[in-house]
Amino acid sequence: FWFDVLCLSFIPEVGAFIAMLLSVPVILFDSRHEAAFVRLVTALAAQLGLKFFFANIVEVKLVENDSTMKMHPVVTLMAVAFFGFIWGPTGMLLSVPMMTYLKAVLLVEYVPAGYRDPLLVLLEGDRLAPKRLRSRLKEATKRNEETEWHFPTAS
Repeated sequence: FWFDVLCLSFIPEVGAFIAMLLSVPVILFDSRHEAAFVRLVTALAAQLGLKFFFANIVEVKLVENDSTMKMHPVVTLMAVAFFGFIWGPTGMLLSVPMMTYLKAVLLVEYVPAGYRDPLLVLLEGDRLAPKRLRSRLKEATKRNEETEWHFPTAS
């Protein structure tokens, strides 16, 4: 039972709710409890409270501290609305991962700055985003040069 709940928790948005529904027959049909309905409501309320806390507070703080994938909230809402208009509820669920993939593609060093910089400013809502990216790329290049293996060549 616990393994099913663990696996379902990795499905975005709906997995936790399906996992909550798994406990309903276990609680309702357990003959050891007098007030099964009260216990069911308490269990579901506790699970919903934990889902709300982790999804809206803990995960937001974790993502907020990741400066690489930072996106402006208005851009995220516009993406949800746009993809929801095109593909309905499925598009709404897939909009944030698709925007994240778009940003990951933009962060590759092979994308010309003329294309990348305006889109980074738009996605992050910050005019200094291209400057931060350039400094991160310089640091990464410097680290790669320091750790690069130099093999002797045969002469």
